[in-house]
Amino acid sequence: MLKIQTWTDNEILRKVSEEIKPTEFNTYLKLGKEMIKYIKNPKNGWVWLAAPQVGYNNRLIVVSLIKDWEDEKFPTIMMVNPVIIENSKETCTEREWCLSVPGKKWEVLRFKSIKISFIDDKKKEVVLYLSWLSARIVQHEIDHLDGVLFVDKVIKKI
Repeated sequence: MLKIQTWTDNEILRKVSEEIKPTEFNTYLKLGKEMIKYIKNPKNGWVWLAAPQVGYNNRLIVVSLIKDWEDEKFPTIMMVNPVIIENSKETCTEREWCLSVPGKKWEVLRFKSIKISFIDDKKKEVVLYLSWLSARIVQHEIDHLDGVLFVDKVIKKI
């Protein structure tokens, strides 16, 4: 059972996560599958989660690649050691929230699109171009891997 870490004086959420080594992959594959199960559970109603949020300081995120809030046919994938290798000059501000910061919804500035590299659940390197909501979700989760919470980037509190 995964336990969500919350932001109040939490060292785990404030540490930079370690890369997952090839020899550790299978261990984190199991964790990634548990994380996907958690966010896909209708009781939880979530679309993203980073390993630090469940107590692991390792570079693993699971994300639903949503095109917009009306999208019902989105894939949910695991990203091991994700790295943003390129971003657009264009930015946009949208409301964000987080399991680790319950009850808060604030405006955050993010890049409109990104190019990301990561290892997938089959141990293959993948490069994706993401825009708008998917790009925002991935940026939010990679921030968790770097010990950054969305509250650190708030432009406007709502």
